[in-house]
Amino acid sequence: MKRIVSFVMVLIVICVTMISASAVDYGCNVETKSKGVYLENLDTGAVILTKSAEEKMYPASTTKIMTYAIVADHVTDFDNTMVDINEAVFKDLDIESTVMGLSKHVGEKYSIRDLLYGMMLPSGNDAALVLADYVGGGSISAFVEKMNAKAQELGCTGTNFVNPHGLHDPNHYSTAKDMATITKYAISKPDFMTITSTVSYTPARFDQPLTNTNYMMINNADTAKYYYPNVKGVKTGYTDEAGKCLVTTASKDGLTYLIVCLGADYSFAEDINYAMLDSCDLYDWVFENMAQRTVYSATEVVKTVKVNYGKGEDKVSLMPQGELTALLPKNYDQSLVKVEVDCEDSVDAPVSRGQAIGKVTVTYDDMTVGTTEAIASKDIELDKAKVFWSNLADWFKKNFILIVIIAVVIIILIIILAVVANSRKRKRERERSRRRYRDY
Repeated sequence: MKRIVSFVMVLIVICVTMISASAVDYGCNVETKSKGVYLENLDTGAVILTKSAEEKMYPASTTKIMTYAIVADHVTDFDNTMVDINEAVFKDLDIESTVMGLSKHVGEKYSIRDLLYGMMLPSGNDAALVLADYVGGGSISAFVEKMNAKAQELGCTGTNFVNPHGLHDPNHYSTAKDMATITKYAISKPDFMTITSTVSYTPARFDQPLTNTNYMMINNADTAKYYYPNVKGVKTGYTDEAGKCLVTTASKDGLTYLIVCLGADYSFAEDINYAMLDSCDLYDWVFENMAQRTVYSATEVVKTVKVNYGKGEDKVSLMPQGELTALLPKNYDQSLVKVEVDCEDSVDAPVSRGQAIGKVTVTYDDMTVGTTEAIASKDIELDKAKVFWSNLADWFKKNFILIVIIAVVIIILIIILAVVANSRKRKRERERSRRRYRDY
């Protein structure tokens, strides 16, 4: 059952990614210092902005989003699945590497949940390696193979992983678009958003809490310039080669957006994270300029179709199945909105009110932004007499040649019979004439 659910989620992610492949020009004019940007509305799949989104870049610790997803694919009980902390797994990490702090707890056991917090909040490379070693059955390379297999399964065409933490390797890369796809898959995994949206967490036997490196969720004097109250999750990243990387979501007014920023410059002297500032600017723009708009109400007729064999009715009006809305700019150009109904030219009775007869598609600037069913507005009964006469007429149409042949044969037979009868009559008359002649 778990495999079926996972497979369905993969299909959903792939379908949404395919639908969103070519973005509408929504007029987002935000200038970003991130080299790769991908901004998507998670409610509709609408891609609002892309910038070098399919160019291969180094993802740094945003890699751990996929690591989380693979762990969640293979472990169902985060709390009771315990892992031995073996120093050999992470002893080769650079001294400046971000860690959970497992070197102080060698020989102890930690739950998958504690290790996931340790990987996602402080970006613990030690936790990532311990998790990969456990799920990979003692082989981190086997775990990485699972990461790449999943990336291919999700349709990521510009991604290759060589480790579970994202430390630099020239062959370890992804794209902003692929990272969005991976993140959407990870969001479907248990507790992903809960864990990545947590500001601080204290694992068992830790003296100090682990703090989230996503300052967009932390409001204090040091992080005020990045704080964005609507942001939840997901993951930060940084290496000298990758620059600042960030994946986040934010919700407001019933809409949720996902932003991926890769390759933002970072100056230690200035201490400015441009990936976070870019994300703030982009969220400001979408929440200020985008909204869910009603294109058709649930009572408006979108099309009228012919009804065959209807009792007292020969047509039915179609309406959207519920209010038809689309994500559009608040000052959108009405002339660019088009509503198309895909259905047959006619439908056979009986027709039930609410019966799905076709599909309504809303396009904006020739890009699909919304779909729903086209449903019948009323009941129409079947007229059995119409069906009988229609079937009879159809039978005659289908068998016309046969009927003609039979008619011709019958006529020929009648003619033959008439000729034979006439011949016999004349013969009898001749015989009667001869008998009369002999009598004289």
